[in-house]
Amino acid sequence: MIVSEASYAKAVDIMKERAVSFYHAFSNLPEERFRGVAAVYAFCRTADDIADNEDDGISSDNRDVKLNELEAAVRSLYADPDNTDISVSGKYGAWPWWNAFADTVCRFNIPPDGFMEQIKGQRMDVFFAGIETTNDLINYSAAVAGSVGIMMLPMLSGVKTEQIPEGMSDACKKLGIGMQITNILRDVGEDLKKRGRLYLPSDMMIEHGLKKEDLVKIVCDPEISEPGKTSVIPENFIKLWEDLSDKADRFYEPYMKYLHLFHPDCRVPLVAAALNYHAIADAVRESGYDCFTRRNYTSEQKRTELLSRACEISGMLN
Repeated sequence: MIVSEASYAKAVDIMKERAVSFYHAFSNLPEERFRGVAAVYAFCRTADDIADNEDDGISSDNRDVKLNELEAAVRSLYADPDNTDISVSGKYGAWPWWNAFADTVCRFNIPPDGFMEQIKGQRMDVFFAGIETTNDLINYSAAVAGSVGIMMLPMLSGVKTEQIPEGMSDACKKLGIGMQITNILRDVGEDLKKRGRLYLPSDMMIEHGLKKEDLVKIVCDPEISEPGKTSVIPENFIKLWEDLSDKADRFYEPYMKYLHLFHPDCRVPLVAAALNYHAIADAVRESGYDCFTRRNYTSEQKRTELLSRACEISGMLN
């Protein structure tokens, strides 16, 4: 099918604007694969925005309707395997990235499972009821982020989709889980302030003697917004934060076992993305654990260092 270059350009713009770390890491991919990653990211960003953009006044039920529309659109891509023209641009023209996404799904033979899991995860946000246990957090993270690893694998793999080992898919899913937990640790304050959501598991909160109200109080404390005023962050929160960070660390490791099966041109960007995300935890530590009033990032210098490290790790396979 004929795909508008403007559709791919829009997907790239969305990724560049909304996912700085991912954009910097994956912009070094071969163009076809990079544009595919951007198209898949645009799908994920749209699903996430439907669930999270509460400033638009749309009710939870109406958000669910929008997710149903997105799900129906995705299912339409797989409804007729013999149809080589999978574009539905007329029906779904409100999404300027759609044609690029449809082309990417067809071009890289991406299975539907990851997309369905992503939408399921966003429904969990639409009807958010808290996270009771650590296992609940892992299951949630698997839906909203582990699914991304599954979606991206066909574009990053050096073997055909049907030849990808099950363990490799599971490792990519775990990498997504680790990244999502890192996200949660970075965005504690933002999630509380903007959405009233707390993703820290209740069992860990109880274990460390914390209540949601304690963290809301920190978000509202005027002292913490002043430079260097991080003394209001309690020690038991820092211990909880580090305990959860330790759990996240374990999910970052398994993909390395399969690095040799990724396309040679994709190894450095993949490792760089993993290292960059992992390093966000260090950025939070350097801020005195202020994940309440600021959004912590890795610096440009740090990203350059990590890219060099990614080159070293990938070079060991050559």
